[in-house]
Amino acid sequence: MIPTKEHQNKYYKFLAKIPLFANIDEDELINFFHSVQVKQFYRNEMVTFDAEEHSKCYIVYEGLFKLTKIDEKGEEIVISIADVKDVVSPMHFSPHYDVCAEFMKKSTLLYFNKDVVDSFSTKNNQFSNNIIDLLANSVQKLMLIKEVLQLKSAKEKVGWYLVHSKINNTFELPYSKALIASYLGMKPESFSRALLSLKKDGVHLNNKTVILENEYELCKYCDKVTGSSCTSFLSNQCIHNRT
Repeated sequence: MIPTKEHQNKYYKFLAKIPLFANIDEDELINFFHSVQVKQFYRNEMVTFDAEEHSKCYIVYEGLFKLTKIDEKGEEIVISIADVKDVVSPMHFSPHYDVCAEFMKKSTLLYFNKDVVDSFSTKNNQFSNNIIDLLANSVQKLMLIKEVLQLKSAKEKVGWYLVHSKINNTFELPYSKALIASYLGMKPESFSRALLSLKKDGVHLNNKTVILENEYELCKYCDKVTGSSCTSFLSNQCIHNRT
């Protein structure tokens, strides 16, 4: 769906703040944004993304959904959780298996067709560099979560996830416990048991609020990639300054 003029301005202002479009001339951006289209989905709606049909660049304007696939055992694997301002690119889709989007909230996605993105990246070097940065960050994130899922215990997985609440200074779980558990490749009951184990270490959860008895209980679950976003990274208090 092509947005009406009434919605174009608010979409343009929103898109201009996305890192994918950083440091690009305003006039060039406005011309590119003319090609934006809109797709809306309802809560609990499930859509299978075909690699060819959905080879578009999607940006979450509002809402929340998870991208999943089914493994050889018939179990669901959460590839990614897409929140407001997140970009979902063709790298998330494969011709070798189906990827399903399950919408946790009513969602509005802004998207650009592949030919439009290809044309703009050819003409604009900054946009090409932004795409490379996006892909590099996405690959690094996928590699990190793969390491977490394969090498860490249930307690370590949950501790690692809670580290982000501290680094972001929210001290809040951004999603439901069930969604976080599925993202970490865990059953909800395993997630709950891990939280109980962390409670013994001074990490408490009050509804969705993370409470620490002192500042540093979660630091031992932090890795250098995650920790690089922390204001205390490599300070005297940082565990990575002692390794």
